[in-house]
Amino acid sequence: MKTLLLRPFTDASQGNSPPLSLMYLSSYLKSKRSDVKIVDNCVHKRHLGNYKTSNAYVQNIVQEIEDYNPDIIGMTLFSRELEEIAAMCKLIKNEFKSKMIVLGGPHPTAMPDASLLQIPECDFVIRGEGEIALYDLVTGLSSNRDLSKIKGVSFRSNGNVFHGEDADIIRDLDELPFPDRESLMHHYQNDIYGHVHIGIPSDIIMTSRGCPFQCKFCFKVCSKYRSRSAENVLKEIDWIVNNIKPENIQIMDDSFTVQRKRCVEILEALVEKSYPCKFKIRSRVNAVDEELLKKMKKAGVTTIVYGFESGSQTMLNAFDKRTTVGQNIRACKLTKKAGLNCFGDMLLFYPGETKETLKETERFIKNARPHAVKFYVLSPLPRTRIYEEAIENKQLVGGWEIGQQSPWIKLADFDDIGEMERIAKRLFLKQFLNPWRFFWFFRSQGRSFLKRPIFFVKMFLNTFFARVKY
Repeated sequence: MKTLLLRPFTDASQGNSPPLSLMYLSSYLKSKRSDVKIVDNCVHKRHLGNYKTSNAYVQNIVQEIEDYNPDIIGMTLFSRELEEIAAMCKLIKNEFKSKMIVLGGPHPTAMPDASLLQIPECDFVIRGEGEIALYDLVTGLSSNRDLSKIKGVSFRSNGNVFHGEDADIIRDLDELPFPDRESLMHHYQNDIYGHVHIGIPSDIIMTSRGCPFQCKFCFKVCSKYRSRSAENVLKEIDWIVNNIKPENIQIMDDSFTVQRKRCVEILEALVEKSYPCKFKIRSRVNAVDEELLKKMKKAGVTTIVYGFESGSQTMLNAFDKRTTVGQNIRACKLTKKAGLNCFGDMLLFYPGETKETLKETERFIKNARPHAVKFYVLSPLPRTRIYEEAIENKQLVGGWEIGQQSPWIKLADFDDIGEMERIAKRLFLKQFLNPWRFFWFFRSQGRSFLKRPIFFVKMFLNTFFARVKY
């Protein structure tokens, strides 16, 4: 039985990263001697238009399916891409009626019933981590096994939706084969994977899964925190450096610094190996100090992204963030003192947000002066605590259904989502066009501009005009 893992489009304004989840699924299936192929269309979703086969980008996907002739087509579904993935499922079923479609990822995990009911062309959804569940489904279909016994899989049965038991999590991440980069090597070689801030080509790795913290706005496919050994991580980085030769590797963990001892062990190995590429990581503000940041600098880390979320302690408490504004400021200043780029994410218009808390956030940015800031308007994700509370308090507008407006939360100080988005755009432009930050941006990105001016200008314009939404 043949499985095609498809990413039909991307939605990146500043660059494009490889589809890591599909690459993990592919390598796991291959390790079990299953016939599998990855197709990464690497086209922005706006180019797919009305999903008609007369569209050249759509026709390319259809041709890939015809050529490989899979039995199963798997895709990742994020809540924000519900309508586009639904349209793609309909297109595939219209063209290939016998193909079985499997959807996995955050949205099917959070809303398996709704996913199957809203997308009738979808045959199965996988809840939670997908490697074992997808393999069991593939082997179950090929051997006519009782599908109700497969953990982590949901499907329609006699007009109802049936849910198998929850899937087992992979406790020892070192047992997983490395992501299947070989199948997408042509994209790496053609400079498809890169980012305006970090260079081309670039790559991404995950050294842990899950998150030990429980912020009220966040949803995880699996919240149980597990980490790979430093030795296992370094083996993967060795392979990436030797075969892809990236300018930068992004460590995509929610927080790379959760386990300090393991973090230091990896950093010290990076210092010893002295790789020719740089690294970008994410961290919580209360998990860094001067000593650790100096180690990062020596190890080749150039950029840290922090989830500042707000400059108002009132809002941080509302998020259940368990950090303080003082920790935000300290982390930012220590990061810059160590010679690292300090990036931050800000989440706006959470319940409790007022014009005064927004002013506090502006004052924080002016004081801390992070190098780059992203502003997101809250669009509460399904099965998060804030989503459920907003429904209970009758504050939620819209919802995660096809044809429905993306959800947002009514707040007393603001008229509607339009005003919220205008405020977020104004804050972004005010920070981006700050003379100090503007100078830093072009000084730090000068090398990227000289190497690939067309790509750089296009990504800059995408960043400048991008709609802000969480």
